[in-house]
Amino acid sequence: MKKLISILTAMVLLCSLTGCQQQQKNENTGNIKAKADLKTSCVAEFLRSDGSRYLTEQKCEISANPKAIVLTAKEPFGKIAWSVKNGVYSVQKPLPHKVFDKDLYSLMMDKDIAAGLLEIYLAGLREPVGKAGKEPLKFQGQLYEPAAQIHNAELYRNQATGKLDLVTSGRDKAGKLYLIHGYNYLKLKKIKGQDGFYPSKLDIYLYRTDFDKELIAQISCFLE
Repeated sequence: MKKLISILTAMVLLCSLTGCQQQQKNENTGNIKAKADLKTSCVAEFLRSDGSRYLTEQKCEISANPKAIVLTAKEPFGKIAWSVKNGVYSVQKPLPHKVFDKDLYSLMMDKDIAAGLLEIYLAGLREPVGKAGKEPLKFQGQLYEPAAQIHNAELYRNQATGKLDLVTSGRDKAGKLYLIHGYNYLKLKKIKGQDGFYPSKLDIYLYRTDFDKELIAQISCFLE
């Protein structure tokens, strides 16, 4: 009888401890998750090296605190999801081993492109925080002044319009740099008393100079 009581007591203690650990885990998870400040549905068109184009639908959620972007897409082989949260890139639903174009999906899920999209979306919601670089940039013949450097992404302000509508991201060992240009901005509801905007169109380039750039993707999006 004493042995049975000891076993039951141990089980109660174990269940209690497990419950506490599960509660702590849920609390920690809750600290990471936050209500998205911006949700969009997008049609993304990727340009392949052979001249063909690939169309796909994507969902995008952006939050300022924690600073994060989560992207999902339904592909012929299933759903994929990837994110950048507080500067950390992760693949939540990885590609299966058998896909028809791994280079295409590597581009689609590129961490530097995701980080650049996060910064250009957030720039429409609030003024960016970060030390600005020193070198201006030319794009489509217009001069852009550096506004803020965040990790490997740098935001630029159009000198003529004053808009924060351009970001560069990347510059890996091979020197690859992406340029993301947002345009056709649409107005959002007031956020903390201020007007917000988001780019309904985005062009993504491999960028070296204004005369040496390659358009690799175009995105059209609308609010959910």
